[in-house]
Amino acid sequence: MSMLTFNFCGVDAVDDLGLIVNSIKRPVTPEITENTQDVPGMVGKIFLGNSYGQKFFQIDITLLEASSEELIEKISQLTDLVMTFGDREYPMIFSDNSAYVYYGHFTSVTTPVRVGSSATCTLTFACSDPKGYGEYESRDITINPLTITPNGTADCYPIFTCIPKNDVKKIAVADEEGNYVFIGADVDPDTGDTPIDLEPLVLHDECNTLAYWTTVTTPTFPVENGVVKGTMGSYPSTIRPNDFGSKTPGKWHGPLSLRWLPGAYDDFRIRVRLINIQSYYRAEGKIELYLLNSNGERIGKFMLKDNRTNNKVVYAQVQLGTSGNSKDLYNSPGTIKAGKTVKLTIKVKNGTKTITSAGKKKTEQLWKTITLDEDMDTSSFTNFYGYLELQKIGNKYRVEILKQNYNGNPGWSKPIVIPWTDTNNKFSQNQLAGIALYCAKADITEDTVDPVVNYKNNELAACDIQVWNIINGGNDSTKPVVIARNGDEIKINCEDHTVYKNGAYFMEKLYIGSEFLTMKGGIQRTFAFEPGLDEADWYMEVRPTTQ
Repeated sequence: MSMLTFNFCGVDAVDDLGLIVNSIKRPVTPEITENTQDVPGMVGKIFLGNSYGQKFFQIDITLLEASSEELIEKISQLTDLVMTFGDREYPMIFSDNSAYVYYGHFTSVTTPVRVGSSATCTLTFACSDPKGYGEYESRDITINPLTITPNGTADCYPIFTCIPKNDVKKIAVADEEGNYVFIGADVDPDTGDTPIDLEPLVLHDECNTLAYWTTVTTPTFPVENGVVKGTMGSYPSTIRPNDFGSKTPGKWHGPLSLRWLPGAYDDFRIRVRLINIQSYYRAEGKIELYLLNSNGERIGKFMLKDNRTNNKVVYAQVQLGTSGNSKDLYNSPGTIKAGKTVKLTIKVKNGTKTITSAGKKKTEQLWKTITLDEDMDTSSFTNFYGYLELQKIGNKYRVEILKQNYNGNPGWSKPIVIPWTDTNNKFSQNQLAGIALYCAKADITEDTVDPVVNYKNNELAACDIQVWNIINGGNDSTKPVVIARNGDEIKINCEDHTVYKNGAYFMEKLYIGSEFLTMKGGIQRTFAFEPGLDEADWYMEVRPTTQ
C-alpha cells in the first residue's frame, strides 16, 4: 500500500518536507446553505433551493523530528508552504485521489502538539471552487457535427481550436440546444459590404532565422547603460544570444540585431513574445526590443529586465521616445513576493606566500571565503514567457501584457491593459519603420572573482514578432472583416469565457448573443462547427471534473 501524501503547489509533503500524513478527511459535499422564505400566516416555509459553498479538507499530519531545533525548522518549512498572499488559489493533489487536482488555500493550522520526539497538527484546506479537475483530454475533430460524452461527473468546459486553411470572416461553434459562440460578421445583405481589412499584418517573424536581421556593433541610438558585444543566434522558434561578450564592469553587455519593416507606419500594432527566465537568483539579465523610425532613431522600447541584485524580481517596461525624452506607459515588477534570504559562500584567491620546505622555497596560493546574499524574492514577471503589445492610432496608445504557458494558453486570469492619450502630440508623429533586439547581462561578483564562479545566465529570447499597419483608424467593428487567415489559431476557451487569436485576447469580434458552452460528465453532447472541416482544422480539449 502506497504512503499517503499530498502535493501543494509542487511541494510534496513526504518527499520534500518529510512529513507523515496520517489521514485526509474529505467532505461528502461542499457547504450547504438552505434557502427558505417565511410567509405570514403559513405553516412552514417555502423552500427556495440549496446554495453550495466551499469544500473543506482536514489533513492530519505528524512532524517527525528528534530535537526541538529540528522541530522548529520543520514548522518553519510548513509555515512557508501554507502561507499564501493575494487572491490566487493553488493546486492541491491528494495521493489517494491523484487523478484530480483541487485549487484552494489553507484556512487554518492547529498548534503542533508534542508527542515524544514528534508533533502532530491538523491543516484545513479550502476550495472556493469545490470541483476536482482531471487531466485535459484532447481529440482531433474529424466529423461535423461531433457527438461526445465527457468523462467525470460534474460540469466541464470545452476548449475549441480552429486553424483556418484560407481567409475567414466568421468562426462559430453551436450545440444541439441552440447555444453558440460566434466570432466575426457575415456580408451585410442590405449594403452588400464585403470584408475589408484595414489592419493588415505587415510582418510576422517567427524567430526561426537571422536571415532578415543585421548584426549591429555600433547602433544609431544608445542602448541604455550598455555596450554592444557578443553574438546572437537563431534556433527553432527563438532568437537568443550565443554569448554576451567580454566582461564590462558597470555596464550591460550583449549582442544587438536589427530588422527593417516593409514600410514606415503612422499607426500600428506591434506584439512581441519574449522570454526572461531566471535559473540563478543572483544573475542579472535583460531583453529589450527597440522601436525605430526610418532614420534608425529610437521611438519606443519593450523590456524585461532583471536587475534587482541577488533575487529574481523582473520589471516589464513599455516606453515611448528615447532614454532622455520618454514616457513610460508601463514600468513595474507587478506584485513582488518576498522570500527568504540565504547565504552563499565562494572560495577565491587571496594572494600568495613563500614558504620553505625541505630547504627549498616555494610559492603557496592563499584563499579566502566570501559570503554572498541570495534573496528568494520573485515578482509577477519572474520566469516570464508571454507577449507585450503596443497599439498606436493617432495620439491614442494602448498597452497589453499577458504571461502565457508554453502551450500558448494564458498564465494570468486577464492581461494588463493600459490606455494612454498623448494630448500634447509629443510622440504621435513618429512612424514605426524598424526594430532592434538587444540581449544583455550585467556582471556580478561571481564574474569578477578569481577563479570565476560558473552559473547559468538568464535565458533571454524573442519567440515571435508581429506588426500590423492600421489604416484610417482600423477596422470598423460594425462591418465584416477577415478575422483569421491561413494558419492563424483561434481558440474558444469556454473555461475562462475568452477567445484567443495566436495566444492573445481576441474578444472584439465576439458576437453579442454568444454563450460559452458547457458539458457534464457522463452526458452526451453534440457540437457543429463553422467553417467546416474542408476549410479549417478543428481540435477540442476538455478537462473532466468531479464533485
